[in-house]
Amino acid sequence: MVTNRTSGTGTVGSDSPITRAAALFLGQVLGLGEAPTDLSRDLSAIKRDANASIYTIQLESSVGPAAFLVYAYILNERGGDGRTGKNVFDAGLETLQHAAANDSPGPRAVAHAETEEYGFILATTPGTYRALVGDGAQTSSIEAGPADLLPTAELERSRSANAEDLLRLLREANRHASDWLEAIRASGQNGESSGAGLIEFTEEETELALFLLDDESIGSLLKSLNVLVATAQEQAANAMPDDLD
Repeated sequence: MVTNRTSGTGTVGSDSPITRAAALFLGQVLGLGEAPTDLSRDLSAIKRDANASIYTIQLESSVGPAAFLVYAYILNERGGDGRTGKNVFDAGLETLQHAAANDSPGPRAVAHAETEEYGFILATTPGTYRALVGDGAQTSSIEAGPADLLPTAELERSRSANAEDLLRLLREANRHASDWLEAIRASGQNGESSGAGLIEFTEEETELALFLLDDESIGSLLKSLNVLVATAQEQAANAMPDDLD
């Protein structure tokens, strides 16, 4: 299965007690014949809270380079939200198991364990997990990234933060678009548009137009807006009383 380590993919974890404990757990689960102090140097910390840390590492396996995450929790420590590490550990494990059962996006739990002080979950990408369990899937060099490996709780926070930023930027973009249209109308009144009704672009407008003509330039934005609008319309329709149909 897993033969040896290659490298971490983030900020290398400090040689702290929780990092060493995470390295010990990783080595035991995957049968790595290395001292925890050596293995901990290649654990890259991608998140640190008072009661939890997330590390990533890339290892050589029977299916090629594979990315793994180690979630480490200090069970009796409370975080900023008031939850203990045990609360977060239990919720994270339940979420991962639910995602696997429903084949949802996100990481797949490989193993988990608890001690009196710590809780651990080892996870990997869905593609790597499928390859490791032998369903015939293949995986190339995979690095742990948010799209594949963040737990659902992290994905929900990411969704909320990105939605907030998207709303702010769309409002700002709409304001700029309104100002631009006003300037265009004013330019037309001053005779600066062509007789054919076309706009004589400035250099910056030409750059903007070329950007918009590229199908890939705002593809993700358009897809996101389609999903949001379609979902909002469906929810609104479902919320309508049956006697209004």
